[in-house]
Amino acid sequence: MPLDDLVSVIETLQQRIATHRQSLQGNEIRTRTALIDPLLTALGWDVSDPALVTPEYNVGEGRADYALKGSDSIPAAVVEAKRLGHALNDDERMQMLNYANARGVRYAAVTDGDVWELYEVFKQAPLEDRRLLNLSLANRSAHELSLQLLMLWRPNVSSGQPVEARESILTIIRPIDTQDSSAVPEEPLATQRRNHSPRLQSGEMGTRNNLRRGRPPWVHPNQPGNVFSLGEAYQLAKTEESEREIQNISDRIANGELRQSSKGNMAWNVRKRAVLAAGYTQQ
Repeated sequence: MPLDDLVSVIETLQQRIATHRQSLQGNEIRTRTALIDPLLTALGWDVSDPALVTPEYNVGEGRADYALKGSDSIPAAVVEAKRLGHALNDDERMQMLNYANARGVRYAAVTDGDVWELYEVFKQAPLEDRRLLNLSLANRSAHELSLQLLMLWRPNVSSGQPVEARESILTIIRPIDTQDSSAVPEEPLATQRRNHSPRLQSGEMGTRNNLRRGRPPWVHPNQPGNVFSLGEAYQLAKTEESEREIQNISDRIANGELRQSSKGNMAWNVRKRAVLAAGYTQQ
């Protein structure tokens, strides 16, 4: 996903919001077609590809407009769409989170095509503390928005622990030895950190992300100056055995042996064991 392409899509959407606001405010389908689908596709979620996105995903008592597929049978995230200008209230947000929790989905987003919000489903905290992303396309520069929206980039969300992007870490997500410095490689941010770790300055990314969530960062003696979230460290430390354990959890949920809401904590414990076994420690 070249970053310039994402900036271009955002600029197009900003123009559509300004020019066609009245029409889009009257209809959710128009909003999805003109605003939401193009941005999801630019972020790697091709809404026309059933291998990546399931529209109208069943979430118990309701349906999510989009399920963004991860590496197993449980979606990486669900997205609820509203017509442009819809004034979302906290009851609607909590309903969305409850639906996602019932299906064992870790992240849930809601958007009217302009405002985009992303939440941690399993986090036990007030609603505002579960919010990972909150932005408006109409009110910021396309360059700034492109960095913030990397939170919804497919390799990032699919990693199970999406991390923030800031201008200070652009050197991580730019490929090395290429003429096009704007291109972003199709690999999780954790993998990029492993491949290009000399470009990461201590505390620039992992520390900020973990402190924002109240979690101590993970470090490794062989990578001095680098810090990681648990999800990022797991991407470097995972083994075939740990991946089988996580798949087994999904299988037991599908067979009715476990509640879907149990997956988050059980998978977290598997990841933590793998990270500790690989020599990572928390600061």
